[in-house]
Amino acid sequence: MDSTIPQSVLKASGVVGTWVHDHWAGCLSLSGAFPGLLGLDPVAAAQGVPLATFLDRTHPDDRVRIENYLYAVSAIGGPVEAEFRTCDAQAGIRTLVMRGRIERDATGSVAQGCGIAIDRTEEQSAGLLQTEQVMNRMAEHVIALRGLAQTLQRPVLIERVERLMIEVGFELARFLPEPEDESRH
Repeated sequence: MDSTIPQSVLKASGVVGTWVHDHWAGCLSLSGAFPGLLGLDPVAAAQGVPLATFLDRTHPDDRVRIENYLYAVSAIGGPVEAEFRTCDAQAGIRTLVMRGRIERDATGSVAQGCGIAIDRTEEQSAGLLQTEQVMNRMAEHVIALRGLAQTLQRPVLIERVERLMIEVGFELARFLPEPEDESRH
């Protein structure tokens, strides 16, 4: 990382390291905390790991999408922005973004890419918390609406409010942990 930029500024921005993609060698060199978030040995990652090893450390639901994206952007060059989740048991599931650029050499062939890695896990968690709070407020309001509709004794209005209650309930259910996410004692 650039030593002229204070590390505290990079950390506050979510930057967790850098990456260099050697297109022809098919490997990525990773620095900073980035390798650790993927469950990779930092020394080995600094030397360069095969793209397959990097992909093996991405969340299974994101793996094919990221693989296709990296191959496509490597073939044409240009800006890179890829968001994916990790699956390291020790660091937990994290949401990371790789930003940078794949450069071309003087002949127009793809040379190498480089950029930064940003951890967006905290940012996403804050956004989900805010969304959940809004949904809870909606639930409170729709419950109040149901009471008002019943007071008016309008069956059609009551039915519509109850359908809205069901939809709000489904949205709130999205925030419940999956059974496998719950701690087992």
